[in-house]
Amino acid sequence: MPDRPPKNRFTNGRVFIVCLLLAIHAVLGIQTIRFLSPTYDEPVHLAAGYSFLKTGDYRMNAFANAPLAQLWAALPQLIIKPLLPVQHPYWEDIGRYSYPFADLFLYQNRVDAEKLLNASRYMILLLSLLLGIAVYRFARELSGEGAALCALFLWCFAPFFLANATLVTTDMALTLSFFAAIYFFRRFWAMRGDTGKIPVLNALLAGASIGCAMASKHSAIVLFPILAGIMLYDVATGRITLRRPLVKMCAVFCAAYAVLLLAYGFHPLSSYYWLGLKKVMAEVGGGRSTFLMGHYSTRGWRYYFPAVFILKTPLPLLLLLAAALSFKRMWSRDRVLFLLWPSAVYFAAGCLSSVQIGHRHILPVYPFLLVWVSGLYPCVRSRALMIVGALLFIWYGAGTMRIHPWHISYFNEIVGSPDNGYRYLTDSNVDWGQGLKELARYLREQKVTGIYLCYFGTGDPHYYGIAYRPIGFVDNMNCGLRDGDPVDFGCQPRVLFVISATNAQATYYADKNIFAWLKRLRPERIIAHSLLVYDIGSNPEQYRKFREIFTPKGK
Repeated sequence: MPDRPPKNRFTNGRVFIVCLLLAIHAVLGIQTIRFLSPTYDEPVHLAAGYSFLKTGDYRMNAFANAPLAQLWAALPQLIIKPLLPVQHPYWEDIGRYSYPFADLFLYQNRVDAEKLLNASRYMILLLSLLLGIAVYRFARELSGEGAALCALFLWCFAPFFLANATLVTTDMALTLSFFAAIYFFRRFWAMRGDTGKIPVLNALLAGASIGCAMASKHSAIVLFPILAGIMLYDVATGRITLRRPLVKMCAVFCAAYAVLLLAYGFHPLSSYYWLGLKKVMAEVGGGRSTFLMGHYSTRGWRYYFPAVFILKTPLPLLLLLAAALSFKRMWSRDRVLFLLWPSAVYFAAGCLSSVQIGHRHILPVYPFLLVWVSGLYPCVRSRALMIVGALLFIWYGAGTMRIHPWHISYFNEIVGSPDNGYRYLTDSNVDWGQGLKELARYLREQKVTGIYLCYFGTGDPHYYGIAYRPIGFVDNMNCGLRDGDPVDFGCQPRVLFVISATNAQATYYADKNIFAWLKRLRPERIIAHSLLVYDIGSNPEQYRKFREIFTPKGK
């Protein structure tokens, strides 16, 4: 038989590159998972998902968060079989005690806490791998094979995806389903034809993706104005009459409703989904304490997410995005309607929200931008521009590896070192409680057996062997679960004060100057780019003032 033509050899090489990039992302994700202690909301998501599966009771966390991501993450627990302490008094008032109940479930179970948590994190990582495949397929359909490989490379080394693909939260599930909803809707919409026949498979896939997005996070409601805008544009430009798309959309909406109903265990949606959406919309309008570059607000700023986008998006990607926006050839109908329009509407919705606490809240914007940027590939002809593009891609990958595995704390070169990130942003942008395991490793190296600790997070320091006296914990544990230890600092080689970056900036304290005195000191170490370590024992005067402020009377 004759040899295969060069096209097939290229195809084999393409499959190898795709598999390689998927494998690299998976390996980076697994390594990251093994370094992280629980972030703030992970224990609650973990316990809630398992309680949904085991009891069918959706009281725990279903109003604050749609359940699909939690259900998905909890599937390995059906095999691991941890205990669910529904006999505990916390369960009776789970709305008030969700965080203590989650702490009980994670740390006082017959299954090791790390095994329990990481098994669920791998399920979220799997969603990221599916997102990579979706990004590749969308880019290939719009711009060809070379562009698709470029988009997949950008996805593979995206620090914002690695940060959220390794956590039991709702953000990655929303990002995947939101992107898939637009992808399958485009396929359904493009196949509408003139025969009046409904492309059933694509209608069902589009509807199922919309339902998954709505069941992943309440912010998916933004999909409806996005889809309406696409339809109205085609009606306004005469591509289609209004009656036909409304008839065809019935199949899409029916599939979405069925998936949403399934995710809520066939409970009436009025009992959970609509009440949860109402609660979230009230929270979005009501605001929350926020820190941005030395300033505080409970209502947010319209420029918060633009600033976050600029600081936490890799600079080479920003440059590629600017170049892609400058090419007239890129502004085709499909690209504008199915890439720029969804990302612009979702980003604008974030800017209008009064709850501005994390880069993750605009995560669904990025898959569309990666596909848009990949469209540069067929536009670039000169060798010089190709070399420049290759250098930008190398810079992009190197920037991610520079901070690996602490992708939560990624900042681009505008802020200098990632250790400076907390001076600009706090909370899940940089410090979400992820550094306890690394802190324990550091203390063992330093032979320090007890510290003063001011922690932002819900992880249990004792699980990692950290003895501590608590100073102003922010952890939602409203029943004394973090009382600490009677540490004798006279026996310590050094007196260390370790404070989470979010607390150092007093983001959630009423007194925004409570730690202002720390700004005159230089931390001797910043662990995981989020925990600041101060040797307060080396300065007797400073140590005396510290004890006057934070030592309760009688101790």
